[in-house]
Amino acid sequence: MKRLLIASLFSVSLYAQSLYYKVKAPIFGTIGEVKVNYNLGSNSYNIDATMKTFGFAKTLSGNRVEKYHSEGFVSNNIYKAKYFKQNFSFKRKRGLLEYMFDYNKKVITKHRKNWKNDKLISEKKRPLSYFTYNDLFSVYHNIVVQLRNKPAGNYNIKVAGLEGNRGNLLIKIPPKNVQKQEAKSIGVSNVWIFHIVTHKKLLKSTNGEVIFAVGDDGIAKGVRVLNTAYVSHLDALLVR
Repeated sequence: MKRLLIASLFSVSLYAQSLYYKVKAPIFGTIGEVKVNYNLGSNSYNIDATMKTFGFAKTLSGNRVEKYHSEGFVSNNIYKAKYFKQNFSFKRKRGLLEYMFDYNKKVITKHRKNWKNDKLISEKKRPLSYFTYNDLFSVYHNIVVQLRNKPAGNYNIKVAGLEGNRGNLLIKIPPKNVQKQEAKSIGVSNVWIFHIVTHKKLLKSTNGEVIFAVGDDGIAKGVRVLNTAYVSHLDALLVR
């Protein structure tokens, strides 16, 4: 899975919680899982997540496993990232991606390392061309807090992790009648629906468009990635 699918699965309001999602594909059934553990203090947050694949997805991905960590501080109920990390492994390869946020200098530093057969084959470190307090985890909470009561329409937020699109994340809020149709299609109810468009080939999709179905408690009850490579969509559904 890619980072934005994992990043969509976090609560807004609970202080300590573990969440478990099953990832399903049409015809193939369950093809993976996502486990999320997080803690929210009075002025800080800390989130860890792990993604694994099953069955044909495990074979196609080379037994890919991804782990994530995000931490930061809370200001006026907004999550502001200080550090984001992704570790991934598949076949005989593994990688590390980090983002470090310096609020004094208004600089985000990106650091990437890749290994093959346990040998370091590449390493790059550079500042981003823009500054934002959103990483690919904190942005979910901030979208819910800042946009939930907005009217249907298109909105934009800057995010570290979307450098290919100059950091721009497009958020689309559909009309109420469309939200009800999409919720029914995903298999959830009593939710608020929004889309994001990352302009990345998320799971080899055409434009990286994802639908989020958010409950009253701020937790994503379901997430759908549209137009993926092998099936029309993938769903991550909350189990517990």
